[in-house]
Amino acid sequence: MELLGFLFFAISIFIAWKKPEKEGLAFGAFVLGTAVCFIMFFIASWPSLLPHVAY
Repeated sequence: MELLGFLFFAISIFIAWKKPEKEGLAFGAFVLGTAVCFIMFFIASWPSLLPHVAY
C-alpha cells in the first residue's frame, strides 16, 4: 500500500512536469495518493482511537 501511495504521488509529479496542461489529472492522482495515505493511517490507528469494546 505504501508503494501504491508513492506511485500516485510520482505519477502526479511526472504529469505536472511533463504535461502541465493536464493539471487536473495530476491533481486527481495527488488526491488519490493522499486518500490512500489517510486510509492506511486510519486502518493502522483504529484501535487507538476507540477502546476494544466500544465498536
